[in-house]
Amino acid sequence: MRQIIPHLAAILVLAGCTWLTLWQLDRADDKRRILSNWYDRAPVAIASIQAPFDLPQPVEGVGNWESQRQILVDNQVRNRRQGVFVLTPWRDRHGRVFLINRGWAEWPSRAAELPNPALGEVEGSITGVLNRGPAVGVRLGEARVPEDPDWPLLVTYFDAEALEPLYAATLQPAVVQLDPGHAAHLTGDEWRVVSFGPKRHLGYAMTWATIAAVVAILWLTLSIRALKRRPKA
Repeated sequence: MRQIIPHLAAILVLAGCTWLTLWQLDRADDKRRILSNWYDRAPVAIASIQAPFDLPQPVEGVGNWESQRQILVDNQVRNRRQGVFVLTPWRDRHGRVFLINRGWAEWPSRAAELPNPALGEVEGSITGVLNRGPAVGVRLGEARVPEDPDWPLLVTYFDAEALEPLYAATLQPAVVQLDPGHAAHLTGDEWRVVSFGPKRHLGYAMTWATIAAVVAILWLTLSIRALKRRPKA
């Protein structure tokens, strides 16, 4: 049994490193696809696409803002200042509601009044990228939305299913990240497409592959030595 344990340990390490290498390669492929979709796809009319969406997808369209029912996504930091992302409902020509991420607004403390940036017009065109909702840190528990909320509504994280009843079941399960050059964008900041690019994932994959190779070489070398030391019958 004592002789088997080192071999089992080596096999487990090799299996784990191989899985991590392949996982990082898959993540690199995912990041390449996201970047390609973001930068290389032509905008499509938002009225022409249906869920499930192939995200991210550049979109454009004409509809109506409903800024009296804005969603604020908490825990968003810009230049070391606390704030929120402002998601403003926008209804397309088919009556579907999309939440438009207009960017960051400052909310310096819990004692301060919630930001509620107004819009100067009801009808408006949009250009942007249809994408997943804004991410936050660790997600704890379920999203709970009151049936009759005060507006704007502060949420810890974006959950389209939980928010859907507030918009008569027409809320779409993706968010439009408004073009930074659009007049309704609050800061003009460029959107971060990915937290880091494919190259870092490839670097991680190379690291795990190298560890696997070193372990395999050591295992093979020690196994050969052990065989040579065995007394001949």
